[in-house]
Amino acid sequence: MIIETQTTIAALGGFILGLIVLALVMKMAAPGMMIHEAKSPYDFNTTVETIIANAESEGWTVPKVYDFRKSIVDAGSDDVGRIKVIEMCQPEYASGLLGADDTKFVAVMMPCAVAVYEKSDGNTYVASMNVGIMGKVFGGDVDQTMSKVAADDKKILMFAE
Repeated sequence: MIIETQTTIAALGGFILGLIVLALVMKMAAPGMMIHEAKSPYDFNTTVETIIANAESEGWTVPKVYDFRKSIVDAGSDDVGRIKVIEMCQPEYASGLLGADDTKFVAVMMPCAVAVYEKSDGNTYVASMNVGIMGKVFGGDVDQTMSKVAADDKKILMFAE
């Protein structure tokens, strides 16, 4: 009876320790898995222009480009450097998901966005969400569509790998 109790306690302790280690690993790995950041081979303006041109050549529209620096400075806050966020939409993909009641919730992730910014090292960087992983979280039609988005993103951002 004592051996069975000790074995059960050891197994439970090992299981809990395993969960803790898994949680720590996920916490450290998740940011790198969810957001991809790459140094651009181009200057800031060329990077923005290249992303827009690539998106449009893949059938995407670019409804808005936000200039975070301008917005923040205009609001009276400190200059954060050059940062633009390019919003992109692929109407066919969007209508497929937004046309069904059970997938309308993905509107919160639309349109897709890519950030372009300069860091203090003087280089330009591109950051984007890993929509492939996001799709896997939801499964079904969202996963199928996000897999297409991920393939397009790869083509659009291929220069910044």
